[in-house]
Amino acid sequence: MVIPFTDRELERAWRDNKSASEKIPRSNAHRLLLFYAVECGLKAVLMRRQSKKRSDLCTDISECQHDVNKILDCLSAGVNLKLPPQLSMKPIKGKNGDDERKFTPGDINQMWRYGGCCITAGITDQDLEKKLLEIVSWIDGELKRP
Repeated sequence: MVIPFTDRELERAWRDNKSASEKIPRSNAHRLLLFYAVECGLKAVLMRRQSKKRSDLCTDISECQHDVNKILDCLSAGVNLKLPPQLSMKPIKGKNGDDERKFTPGDINQMWRYGGCCITAGITDQDLEKKLLEIVSWIDGELKRP
């Protein structure tokens, strides 16, 4: 079951999570809040564009869940804002050797929630954070529009 939220609640969650994510020094907890700020902000933009006042009336929200890239696609925001489609963490020991840990942008919240670090070739947690901050700037512009 998905709990419905109003457009105002999502915008408030966007502002509150964004503010909490700006603390220094950075940690996974701050990045996690940044991720949720982006998720809430994108969903608020989506609801605004679709003239929906409740999240449960916006079917794209339930279909996209936590996948920032899918929400960006719904918003036709362009490929420049999108996160890398395939990411990975350090493998862990398994019964038959090392088990790979690959994930998508919709799973970044899990990685940071449980203390993981991105080790995808050429992509670090800081790179993901930088990309999320680009999305934050885009959301700011979208939510300031009348």
